[in-house]
Amino acid sequence: MANTPEQNNAVCVEFFDTAWNTGNVRADLLTADAVDHSFVGGKAKSEPGVGSFQHIVGMFRHAMPDIHLTMLDQIYAADKVVHRWSLTGTDTGGVMGMPPSGKQLTFTGTTTVRMADGKIAERWANVDELGLLQQLGVVPPPPGA
Repeated sequence: MANTPEQNNAVCVEFFDTAWNTGNVRADLLTADAVDHSFVGGKAKSEPGVGSFQHIVGMFRHAMPDIHLTMLDQIYAADKVVHRWSLTGTDTGGVMGMPPSGKQLTFTGTTTVRMADGKIAERWANVDELGLLQQLGVVPPPPGA
């Protein structure tokens, strides 16, 4: 029997809250062949398994050990869950391969998940990398900002 949309959302909230806020990427909430469709640093990749999820969370948690995820919106229907979120943290380890800035950063994004048998089967994320790069001073802010 398939999970309800509400149950699917609860699984996603548990997975992402635990992963980002504690660093514990719970493989038990992923299908064995879960695919993380990431686009980070201008490179698209799709990798199956828990390792890809661990890599992306680990990369940001290394750069910002005090990183904290806040869910801003939760939308769910059938086997899809969409979260709009905000991440904040202090850049002490160097974000996206850049030298540490020591800056407090805040960036937002949207994650879409496809569920299968009560577990996360696929994840797509859109992150405001431009806003992040502007906060780091790598890209100038828009005129008049």
